[in-house]
Amino acid sequence: MEKQSISTLYKDLDERVTKIPGKLTFEQFQKLHQDYITLSTLIDQADLFSNNETFDDIATSSLIYLLVDYQHARFIDSYAVSSQLDVSDVPTKRNKLRLVVLKIVENMIWKFLSQVVLEFKLFDYINKKNTGDEDTFKGLEKWVKSYSSLRQEEIEKNGSDGFVKVGQFENVVFAGSGAVGRRDLKIGKWKLEKSLKEKVKRLENPDVINRLEDETIRDIRIDQILLAVVDSISILENNMMEREMLDNFVSQADSLEDIKFDGMKLVQEQTADDDTRNIKKDTSFDKGYTDKLESLNGKTQVLSKEGKVLRPFTIVGSDKKRQELLSKVQGTGQVLPTMTVEELVDYELANGGMVKPEAPKPEVDEDDETWQDKETYRLREWDEFTDVNKKGSGNKMGNLG
Repeated sequence: MEKQSISTLYKDLDERVTKIPGKLTFEQFQKLHQDYITLSTLIDQADLFSNNETFDDIATSSLIYLLVDYQHARFIDSYAVSSQLDVSDVPTKRNKLRLVVLKIVENMIWKFLSQVVLEFKLFDYINKKNTGDEDTFKGLEKWVKSYSSLRQEEIEKNGSDGFVKVGQFENVVFAGSGAVGRRDLKIGKWKLEKSLKEKVKRLENPDVINRLEDETIRDIRIDQILLAVVDSISILENNMMEREMLDNFVSQADSLEDIKFDGMKLVQEQTADDDTRNIKKDTSFDKGYTDKLESLNGKTQVLSKEGKVLRPFTIVGSDKKRQELLSKVQGTGQVLPTMTVEELVDYELANGGMVKPEAPKPEVDEDDETWQDKETYRLREWDEFTDVNKKGSGNKMGNLG
């Protein structure tokens, strides 16, 4: 009965997560999050897996449940922040929540990776099949083992705040191979991921699964788990970079000690220190970062009685100058030259930016004697000019010295 409950809940949960339209409300997120927790609890209570097992000992029907922690982590990573905070919320608040989410995701992904790779010896099981990807498997296994040792060192030094740094990790996992080793692993991961996705597609159709033999289904389930391992490594790589960056931002702002989670809801209690800090902020014009246009608490004074500056101001020479400055507040931030369309056209014509349209040629009456005389004189003058000035006579290159 318990196993049937696990199977039913897993299929239902997988279907609902697959059909997520885009963004979740916090209530929707909380419901799915709690269902994942319930599913994990049922799996633990059913003792489907034990620490002294390998993949040879795990039943084919149970293999799919190894992915629950990985799938739960991906769900939290995708929706925990967006379901609680809008894009317009203060960046500091988003950064603090995102940092907490990264810690949770890292723990869950690592639980999945360490169980599958280190405890159940996934790569030992796969290497028996001689798939031709042994070098890539060796690189992935080295990645997981290196991450495990560095993670343990960081936790021993810094407790729950410890995490693996990107530079520190790459110096260990790619020691001796450098950029070439990093490139080879990246290419190997990409090729492996591409081939695994093609194989796993067969499980998307329930009718196909029912026609497959148990051994074939088992191989595809192993491919599913291997694909999740490759993706988990990519998630942890991105997690390291993002966490290192956000850790610097948040440490310059507020600590995370005052953040509590109600499920996954960010709650920040007001303390006496916060009240004091807010009072100090009210007496200055530094209100912290915000992308919204805000008033300065309705205050119009620029100086206190003691002569303290309460808000930024500019000294102007006259009321006329003040009005000029006011008119520029919503402007471009700079004084631009003005020009009418007609002036622009004249300027372009004068400076070669635009070709002036050629005037139409007047119609000529060839029987007109006056026109014939003018044309005869013009042609004679041109003949005399060409007789005196032979072609090429103007380019004697006599001024080179």
